[in-house]
Order: sequence, then structure tokens, then C-alpha cells
Amino acid sequence: MAVGQIALVHAAEKAPHQPIHQWVYRVLRAEIIELHIRPAQQISEKEVAVLLGISRTPVREAFIRLAEDGLLTITPQKRTAVTRIDLAQAEEARFVRRALEKAVMREVCGRLTETDCADMAAAIETQQESMRARAYDRMVAADNEFHRVIFRASHKERSWLYIKKMDYNYDRLRIMAIPLVIAQIIEEHRQILGILARGESDRVEQVVECHLASTAINNAIREFPAHYFTRAGQAAGAGAIGDEGETVEDQKIENG
Repeated sequence: MAVGQIALVHAAEKAPHQPIHQWVYRVLRAEIIELHIRPAQQISEKEVAVLLGISRTPVREAFIRLAEDGLLTITPQKRTAVTRIDLAQAEEARFVRRALEKAVMREVCGRLTETDCADMAAAIETQQESMRARAYDRMVAADNEFHRVIFRASHKERSWLYIKKMDYNYDRLRIMAIPLVIAQIIEEHRQILGILARGESDRVEQVVECHLASTAINNAIREFPAHYFTRAGQAAGAGAIGDEGETVEDQKIENG
């Protein structure tokens, strides 16, 4: 589905009784996170309205919400643009996620129910199928489901929702890195499930550090255009200098 400069690759069907603006928000957020609409790409209410066959009013409401999420920059009298990926904010999101995942995994270690284990195993199987099909968008969704179940097991799903609200830059980087490390991620998920099921709490710290390491993301960053990225709100054009004298090519999330 395409018109003008944008295309919607995986426009989800609208759920019955779902307000149109919420549906538009969900569709556009997924397209931006999955990089079908690229960082710094311009996007207009009119284009989206034509693509989805709706009026501009719900699109405008979705744009406002996406801007509040940090995914769009709306400039009056000018075209709206997708935000660049802020590497400093992504590192902060990864920092928060590492801390919360360790705490939650320690809490549920040895206490998973049969349902929890079955749901995590099902998510891993979906990841396997996604790898075979090279369906990386589906892989990320199954990855998120795997981790959500762990938070559910500790009765802290609101903490998971908080993480996902903060993860908008980190998730875009994950999409970039997934093709490079998909098999490794799946194997680490198997290890995590085994560790939690067996109650091996002494291994939680190491497995989380390994699983949320930034090496693959840093490698992936170098494969994408420099103008996709910024650091702490500073545009990262060709030859620009990042924090502590780093060139754009060196701008990356620091290893934890």
C-alpha cells in the first residue's frame, strides 16, 4: 500500500469498535518502529489519509500521539517528519530494561507456572518459524512476547508496558540488528527459559548481560545511513562529531 513518498507494509486490520485514531496510531507506530517508514522521512496527514481511505482528522490525532511518543516531529506550516534515532536515549532505555529484566527474572526464577513455560516455549517456536521465513517483524513481536510473559509471571506487566513506551529508539535499533543475530537470540531465549524453569538464580545476571549486550546493534548501526541517527538531539550528518569526539561512524551504544 503506497502513495507519494510513504508506504504502509503491514497495515493491521481495524478491530471491531476500535476508534479510528487509535487504529491509525497503532498502524503508524508499527511501521515506524519496523523501519518501513524511515528515520528522518517526511510524512503527511494527506498521504496517510489517502493510504488508509479515511479523513485527515483521525490521522492528525494519531500524529499528535506519535509526537508525544517521540516518533514524529511536527513543525507548523511544514511537513511532519519521523524522528531520527537518538542513540543516547536508546542507551538509556537499554539501561532501564537491563535493570528491570534482572530484577524480574530473579523474582520469577524457579517460580514459573506450566502456563508461563508453555507460553515462552510457544514464543520461541514462533521465533524459529520467523527465522526460517526471514520474517524479522514477526521475530521482534515474538521476542517481545517472550519477555512480556516473564513480566506477567511476576505480576509486573505495567513495568513491561513502561519499558515498551521508552523503547521506541532501542526497538528501531533492534530491528536493524535482528538479521545479524536472530539465531543467537533464539538460543539465548532457550537458555533463559531453562535457567528460570530450573531456578538457577546465580546465572540470571550473566544471561541478561549477554542477551542485552549492544555489540550487534553497534555493528548494525554502521550499515545504515548516518542521517538516520542523532545523539542527545544533535543531528548526525556526514562527518559530524558525536559525544567525546566520536565521528558519526563511531557513534554507538556503549557496551554494558
